[in-house]
Amino acid sequence: MGKKSIIERIGEALHLIPRIPERPWSSGATGPLRAYPNPDDWHDHVELDANAWPKQVERRYSLVPTTCFNCESACGLLAYIDKETGVVSKFEGNPHHPGSRGRNCAKGPATINQINDTERILHPLRRSGARGSGEWERITWDEALDEIAEKIRDSLKTGARDRVTYHVGRPGNEGYVERVLKAWGVDGHNSHTNICSSGARLGYSMWHKFDRPSPDHA
Repeated sequence: MGKKSIIERIGEALHLIPRIPERPWSSGATGPLRAYPNPDDWHDHVELDANAWPKQVERRYSLVPTTCFNCESACGLLAYIDKETGVVSKFEGNPHHPGSRGRNCAKGPATINQINDTERILHPLRRSGARGSGEWERITWDEALDEIAEKIRDSLKTGARDRVTYHVGRPGNEGYVERVLKAWGVDGHNSHTNICSSGARLGYSMWHKFDRPSPDHA
């Protein structure tokens, strides 16, 4: 777990926030994070299966640190992977993340809904009908990458760099991709921030002179 920030120390001193334990898994710790598993046990964590209630059925999990991509805060999460099935069972906040420290909003644990969404696209799809017809066919990853590479190569060869663009929903690995695009002379980065967020923030700033209201504190 990272060291406490100056903001956290001031908040503790003024009793604006509860004391943040240095070891949230310690038996002597107090507060909402005291029940987190010891990191030494993350590779083989035992927990009762909530779906088996009222029976007490133990299940073994591997806890894997990951990141929430439901907003730009990128809070830390722990993925509970069932060691018997290899399937992610749930997400909880990671108490060792230097920013969020296990204190996640509801969107973090709700990541499990995205994984299990019945309409989640799991394979590359190629349009098989007219644009807007909703007709698609499944192709392999090799086919998808070859087609993308061919179109990018043709655009660069003909000097039509404005035909190449890259879209990302939330911050992730786009920093690397951005460097590749710049190496090709392409200014084609597109994201949630410059499409959705920028428009909303302009409206907020014109409406009540502040571009980022916090509905969590409304």
